[in-house]
Amino acid sequence: MKRALLIPGLGGTEDCWPGLFTGRLGSRYSVDTVTLPHRGSSIRDFARELLPEEPPALLIGFSIGSAVIQEMLAENPDLPSSMVLMAPPAGSDYPPPPDEAHDFSDGRGKWSASMLEMMFTPEWLAAHPDVTEFFPRVKRSVPGESLVLQSRAITSWKGCLDKLRSVRNPVLIIAGRYDIITPPVHA
Repeated sequence: MKRALLIPGLGGTEDCWPGLFTGRLGSRYSVDTVTLPHRGSSIRDFARELLPEEPPALLIGFSIGSAVIQEMLAENPDLPSSMVLMAPPAGSDYPPPPDEAHDFSDGRGKWSASMLEMMFTPEWLAAHPDVTEFFPRVKRSVPGESLVLQSRAITSWKGCLDKLRSVRNPVLIIAGRYDIITPPVHA
């Protein structure tokens, strides 16, 4: 069976992907989910650590996970994978996200709630009061120093769009019109 590798966004872990998503993928792929590395200081470091020796048939990244996949492609333009980049940042040449996007001063709980408020309209949140169907509660905690490391890595990432011109792989880019952290201009 073909393999799929899912790379989460900032603060995400291997258990942050909803079952309705991994379940559907599981009918066609053997699905591997990962946590962003707790070491390294750049998106490139994360990409080097997460790229398996045998590349999967499908790579899916969310937010910072999309940046990691872009770096994987920049260093391996012949990667035999299809990709899905969800809420993909394009690097620091684009408008920065709001300051609160990287504020962990009140802990992860408040940060997670504020992230949802920044990524979705009040109407969508009101219509979906239990977002755990779409965003399961992460059971595995991410150390605060890892959140800071990830935040610094994505904030300082210059992007690699200039290196991606030779990529011929199919890539689906998903960007949310109301997402103020990674708006469509980033995609």
